[in-house]
Amino acid sequence: MPTNWVVNTAAERIALNEAKQGETTFTVTNPGSRVDRVVFEAVPGQGADPSWFTVDEPQRRVAPAASVSFLVKTKVPDGTAPGTYELQGRVYSADSAPEESSVLSSRVVFEIAAPPPPQKRRIPWWIVAIAAGLVVITAVTVTLVLTLGGGSGTSEQARPQPSPSASGPVAVPDLARLNETQAVFALKQAGLVAGTIRHKNDPAHAESVLEQSVNPNTQVAKGTAIALVIAVKLTQPTPKTAQNAQIKSVSGRLEWDQAEPYVTAWALSVSPIVCVFVNTGNASSNACLPASVVTARTDTKSYAPPLRNVLFQVGYAQLNFTGQFQWNVAAVDDFGNVGPYSPVLAATMVA
Repeated sequence: MPTNWVVNTAAERIALNEAKQGETTFTVTNPGSRVDRVVFEAVPGQGADPSWFTVDEPQRRVAPAASVSFLVKTKVPDGTAPGTYELQGRVYSADSAPEESSVLSSRVVFEIAAPPPPQKRRIPWWIVAIAAGLVVITAVTVTLVLTLGGGSGTSEQARPQPSPSASGPVAVPDLARLNETQAVFALKQAGLVAGTIRHKNDPAHAESVLEQSVNPNTQVAKGTAIALVIAVKLTQPTPKTAQNAQIKSVSGRLEWDQAEPYVTAWALSVSPIVCVFVNTGNASSNACLPASVVTARTDTKSYAPPLRNVLFQVGYAQLNFTGQFQWNVAAVDDFGNVGPYSPVLAATMVA
């Protein structure tokens, strides 16, 4: 029985230093009653690269009801485009297939700031000294003229007024009709940041913000993270396993690709072909039909069908699963909604 791992994040954001380096911690808990070994993987979001992340001791032994922490170090290379990026942690049992016990954490975001503008050329000191002298001479001259003329040194209207404070609350913009890139930019322009971004299959409103965690025009502190729900139109996965492929019972896997990089879960439909041979002594018949559909969910773009050759007798009928089956796959959004399935393909389990 695979362990139902629990994985939590220490923070919702990773703070990068000037060298574009940072770190965060994921805590993994074994809620089961037996010791198990857990494997931790860093799963980059859209635009990020796996080479940016390193994990100390990615495989650990976890006692029952105990927890371990995985430190993930982030180092973004120079030249990376500015923007908001995401990271998730995936854990699974070391002694079982990843799809049987794989669990994803919530998203952790980090922001790569735009490079600072080039520094202006400094003015030579002697020019500054001359300018300062001219200012002093002008001030003395004006003072003498006003004093001799009986005028006031400075009128009330001419007094410099204090500039408004740059700190304080800011208004949350309305993001309803913006796409994901525009929404993240609008938040940045308002002095805010994008928090957790989730995607929901909603073709009628695709490429627009469905929900924001704080209502428009609400006053919040600068730097507040605003979580978003983005409407998307999920497409069919593209099978990499060809029609009529032979899948090894021990190590073979079905594989596919997905156009949307933010998709991290898939639903599988597998239907074994069962041949029924009936012999009553007086007559016999034989037919091969798809059996009931076996559904599964996986967090990786591959799946090992749990099918084996079976032969058993029921009365006059002999049922035989020869290893043939049909399968297809669909993407699952962050809310558990299933998108369109790929075309049905046939395959055969072999030794």
